[in-house]
Order: sequence, then C-alpha cells, then structure tokens
Amino acid sequence: MKLEKENEVFDIWLYASDWRYSAAIVGLNKYLEFYKHEIEYELTDDYLKFHRADITEERYLKFAEFYYEDQFLHRELERYMALEQWTEDQTKRINELLKGNAAMKKVFGKIRFEGTNSQEIKTLIENHRSNLIRETFRNKNNLYKNFANPGQLFKERGTCCRLWGYYVDGGRKTKSISYNFDVNTFVSEDDMLFDFIPFAFWGDREVFFVNDNFSLKQMVTTNQTLEKLVRTKTSDIANKDARKALFKTIQKTADFLNYSVEVITKQRDTEFFETMYVRKESIKVLRKLKAYEPFCFSVKIADNYYLDVQKKVTECILNLVRTDELIEFFLKQGMRRDTKYSSEYLVSLLIQINNLICKGGEKLNQSMRGAYACAKAVVKVVPENKRTAYRQKLTSAVVFKDYDRYCQILLQLSNYSGVAFDFVYDLFEDFEKNKDAAYTFINALTPNKDEKKQGGETE
Repeated sequence: MKLEKENEVFDIWLYASDWRYSAAIVGLNKYLEFYKHEIEYELTDDYLKFHRADITEERYLKFAEFYYEDQFLHRELERYMALEQWTEDQTKRINELLKGNAAMKKVFGKIRFEGTNSQEIKTLIENHRSNLIRETFRNKNNLYKNFANPGQLFKERGTCCRLWGYYVDGGRKTKSISYNFDVNTFVSEDDMLFDFIPFAFWGDREVFFVNDNFSLKQMVTTNQTLEKLVRTKTSDIANKDARKALFKTIQKTADFLNYSVEVITKQRDTEFFETMYVRKESIKVLRKLKAYEPFCFSVKIADNYYLDVQKKVTECILNLVRTDELIEFFLKQGMRRDTKYSSEYLVSLLIQINNLICKGGEKLNQSMRGAYACAKAVVKVVPENKRTAYRQKLTSAVVFKDYDRYCQILLQLSNYSGVAFDFVYDLFEDFEKNKDAAYTFINALTPNKDEKKQGGETE
C-alpha cells in the first residue's frame, strides 16, 4: 500500500500489503537503483521511501530501454548504424528492422537503407526514441502487455486495477460484478506504481516473482539472486526454463528459502496471474530427491497438446499430492508398442516422490525393495511375451483400482514363475497404503538392458 507523507524527508512510503505492492516495490527498487546517482531513496525491512517527483515518464522509458535492451529493435538498429561498412546480410537485416513492428514502421516506413543514409536513420532514432520505447514496451507480448492492459500505461489511478486478471471494462462490466448490481459497491485498487510490476518478474514464457515480503530487503535480494541464476542457467536461448532453474536452485542450495513462501507466476498466453505456495515441507521433499532433470520434458498427447511433466511434478510436490496419475500414465505408455523409450527410471523417481510425501517409513521401503527384487527374478525366468502380458494385466488392474484383481494376477504369476512374492501380504493387508510397492513391481518388469533414464517424447 502507498502512504503519502507530507512532512517527512520522503513523501511516498510503500509497504507490501499484497503481492502487487510487493512486486511494485521490487520493480521500483530496480528503477531507483538505476538512478541512484541522481535521486535519493531508502529501502528498509518495512518500507520503500522515495520522492514522488522522481518518478517521471521520461526516466521510466529510459530505464525500460536499459532493462529490456535486447527487446527493442531500434537498439539493434543503432548498433548496426555504428558500423562504417555493412555486408549484404547486415544490409538485409537493417531493412528488416526498419519495418520490424508497428512503431518502427511508423518512423521508418518510407526509408530503405542503401549504405549511405545511416546518419538520417540515427537522427530519426534520436528524435523518436521515446515513442519507439513507449509503443514497443506497451504492446510487446512479453513486456508490459504480458502483465497489464497496455492502454493503462502511465495512467493515473483508475477505477479498476490495470493488471490482467484484475482489470475490467469500467464502462460495461463494473455493474455486473458489483454487489447487488450496484456500481457504488464496486471496490478495486489500482496504482500508477503498478507499472513497475513487469520489472519484478523473471523468466521467459513463464515468469516468476517470489513474494518473500517478511523483509523488503530480503525480498529484493531473493528475487535478484534467482533472476541472476535463471539468466545463467538459461543462457541457451533454445532451452530457457525458469521453472527448472527455480526448483533446481531450491533443491541444490541448502541455505536458500528454508521457509514457506508465496510465488506468483504468469504464463504469456494467459490473462491472469497464478499463485504457487512453496511450503517448507515441499522444500524438504525437493532436497531429498536424487534428481530433478528427468522431469523436465513434455509428452505429446494430441496435436497441439502436450503434457508438461515438469509442471505436473512440481504441482504435486508443492501441494504434497501423490504422483499416482503420472505413474499410471507412464506405466500405460510402457504398454504401447510404439513407445520409443523405457520409462522405468522416471517412474521410479515418481514413486520416490510418493514415498517422500507420504513418509512411507522403513516398512514400505522394505516392501518396495522386495517387490523390485521379485520383479527382477521374474524377468530372468519368464519369457518376454508372457511377462508383457502380465504387466499389461497388472497395469490395467491398478489403473482401474481393481485391487483384488491385481492380487489374483500376482498369485497367478508367482505360481507360473515359481518366484515367491513375500511383499504381496502387505498388499492384502492394505493395498492403498502399500500401492507404491505395487507400482514398483510393475515398473521393474522390464529387462535390465532396456533401462533408460528418461521416458516420453520430448517437446
């Protein structure tokens, strides 16, 4: 929330009343840090203090150009104009840039670069710099438009919040969402300082903000640290994955985020924000996992639809929910003849997550070890075609939750193979409690030579 102080050194004090003000504080702090040699401000554990007069559109645009430099076509054009000679490919690229988006077309639409008019282009960039920054920043899908209604940039406080998911058309919809259809009962909170929220998020197609607002100084440090790590780990443009970098950092860094925290996320193709609550218990599960990378892929389900395995796994860990749905999906995938990869290693990790979430204890671990040993003993004595048939029957039984049928098939397989299944007594006693042993047995019914460390078709 914003407090206005008339008789203080700084006339605006911001504190983190909700995630929007938290993000505005982190973004605004970057702006103030950028101008630290020109303006004064103060960041404490509770407040960000500054002068209202130091927030101007001109300074904002200059900061945006600096912060998102690689997103502005005129900056790339300027770098080409600094050259003295240009190759054929460079000349072609320059002419592409001159008409690269609506803002560039408006300024350079009638110009074609021939190698002799670089000064004219430089002059036009300088004369129209503010407009080029404003229109590009406002309308580009991964910049301001990803977070808020582009028509609200630089607007004073409105009747409804400018952020996506909070914004409504005041002239047409405020009555329908008001209590008792009375416009006077409509309550919303907007602030021009929310224009700084985009600078608080980090990532690529999926962006994140950690609302670690117990201390504003700590919150700024936390997001700066994660942003640097994400930029380091996603330097390969073809493999940008902020979610992977975030959770691997939590997993591998023992002294980082040792407490529950709220994380705000935004997908580029959605018009709303989402909240992930990273519980302390979830962090413990992450840090006990042997590996994280095997989950970082997608499986094609249908045309234009992919199952994001990493997202599903992290949702299970964050909500402390078993991964049974994913386990059964990959066990069924393993039954398909057109499957190119074995998913045994992946399923074993998902079973490990179940065990960590449910705290199965030594008894379940012993039952799972017994199930694994029995399955591998079966692999040695049962022909592949018979083993595949039994695996399919067991998978179908567990997917349809026909646990009596599962146990009957186990007894038939034990009789056929001559291998004693000691773990089956735990399933008779309480199948749900010992389901991971059932999964382990099915998963291990594959020959050792086919074991892989990842399953599925990567996106």
